[in-house]
Amino acid sequence: MKVFCVGLSKTATTSLTQALRVLGLDAVHWYATKHAFRYLEFNAQSDSASIAEEAEIDIDWALFERHDAFADTPIARIYTALDDRFPDARFILTLRDPERWLKSFADQFAAGGLDPFSSRLHRDLYGTDHFDHALCLDAFQRHRDQVRARFAERPDSLLEMDIGAGDGWAVLCDFLELPRPRQPFPYRFSRGERRQTPIYRLRQALRRRLPRWS
Repeated sequence: MKVFCVGLSKTATTSLTQALRVLGLDAVHWYATKHAFRYLEFNAQSDSASIAEEAEIDIDWALFERHDAFADTPIARIYTALDDRFPDARFILTLRDPERWLKSFADQFAAGGLDPFSSRLHRDLYGTDHFDHALCLDAFQRHRDQVRARFAERPDSLLEMDIGAGDGWAVLCDFLELPRPRQPFPYRFSRGERRQTPIYRLRQALRRRLPRWS
């Protein structure tokens, strides 16, 4: 079984990845999926590379043979190609209240530190590599609507989950046709809870000391 999480960043994709691992799937997140594809024939650091420009990409199909489930923004970027390649796969769209998502997403942008690949990926998905309330909200809604339209005639291939609102084992396991674990669903910290942890404060302090990629 191939499972692709096509939710955007800050929609509980990490929680979903951990849940899939509990279910016995070899699930990977950003540090693996960041290498799912690469951009070709363009300067990733150039501000002239706008969302209107369709950059050619090279997908590492071998990566998708090595694991069972995949999540985070690179997967959201190439989900249509994955659907074409794996027609029997299951797709999960993680969602969140838009205003709560914007607050969390703004916090992520404030941390800075985007490398050239991530900067281009953000421009593709959000129309900007700096937080912009209107652009990001529009991108969030557009992505949601495009995913729904893609699977409108194949509802059994797509599951929508709002993990922050309480969606957990029941909907996920029914969708994947797997037994429900006895252990609690691995909900991650909320944004407010995470900001109170010592490790979060340490990481933020270190990020402020590092120069932003130019």
